Amino acid sequence: MEKSIGIVEFRSIAIGIGAIDRIVKASDVKILDAKSICPGKYYIMFTGSVSAISSSMNVVLEESKNFIIDWAKISNVYPQIFTSLNQTSSIKELKSIGVIETLTSPSILIAADAAIKATSVDLVEIRIARALGGKNICIVNGDISSVNESVRVGIEYAQKKDFLVDYQIIPSPHQDLYRAIM
Repeated sequence: MEKSIGIVEFRSIAIGIGAIDRIVKASDVKILDAKSICPGKYYIMFTGSVSAISSSMNVVLEESKNFIIDWAKISNVYPQIFTSLNQTSSIKELKSIGVIETLTSPSILIAADAAIKATSVDLVEIRIARALGGKNICIVNGDISSVNESVRVGIEYAQKKDFLVDYQIIPSPHQDLYRAIM
């Protein structure tokens, strides 16, 4: 089964909780994460085949569109996405660092997906609104040219939708920085 991810962010916690039931009843998907996030929002991330993600997402978009802040369907998800969501990425060589910060959970997942597919970087972490005041970050590691290109491609969607908070590229980080983020 081709692994895909659907993610949707709501401006209502109650609507978000109700959407979980509609998502899993609409098709054969598995909830990866669902929770309230600051400030008073709710997000749901689910996985399954491309068609299952599409079916579930269509139901939610139709029934809850007035409460949706942002959403995404991502196909052909690289395994690094799943491990970095669980903070279990293993980085073999510490190189340059790129950090992308966004306002919505779908926009950071789109950024991470675009960044990892653009060049040969490693995902260090995708942090969705945990201890971030509702913001989200993605951290990539690689050679400086790959990090530059990955970040450039990764921020496109968030920039276009006005969800980009900021980004940083750190060419040769000090060892203490690695210890702080890993």
